[in-house]
Amino acid sequence: MHLFDLKYSLPAVLILALALKSGGDPVPQAQVTFQPAAQDTFYVDWEGVAGRTYFMHFSTNLVDWHFAPFIDFGDGAHQRGVHSDSDRFFLRLYYGDFPGINSLDDAMYADFDGDGLSNIFEVTYGYDPFESESTLDGPDAELDPDDDGLDHATELALGTDPMAKDNPMLQLEVTVD
Repeated sequence: MHLFDLKYSLPAVLILALALKSGGDPVPQAQVTFQPAAQDTFYVDWEGVAGRTYFMHFSTNLVDWHFAPFIDFGDGAHQRGVHSDSDRFFLRLYYGDFPGINSLDDAMYADFDGDGLSNIFEVTYGYDPFESESTLDGPDAELDPDDDGLDHATELALGTDPMAKDNPMLQLEVTVD
């Protein structure tokens, strides 16, 4: 079980299953179920299909959708814990059977939108892994939200945090004699 905190609540929950790009007739996806847990927390469960990649979208208004910060893959039981404290909360399960994706690592480190950022990087930092320009600010790979002079593509390549000013080229060592 994995828990992600979205800070929204359980009173109104909707789940939709949306199939993404896939060739031929895909294997049917089993229904998603919900189980109550602690206050304002519930579990989302689904039975996975071999070779299938899973993403989850969430919204509080059915207009603005955001990717949850995880990716799942393959067959077997999948479960995610969700904490929410909003009056309205909606979920939809995205899935697709993508050529060349044969493991969770393949799914996480693939770049479905071709912008140079891995799928897991994009969902972790609030971007859409299927849109190379998922904000009004421009191409995702060129954004610099921490204003340290390094865009997302460079931060990903260097392994630095795109949300913290940590440009190694700006760090100077000062010594006093």
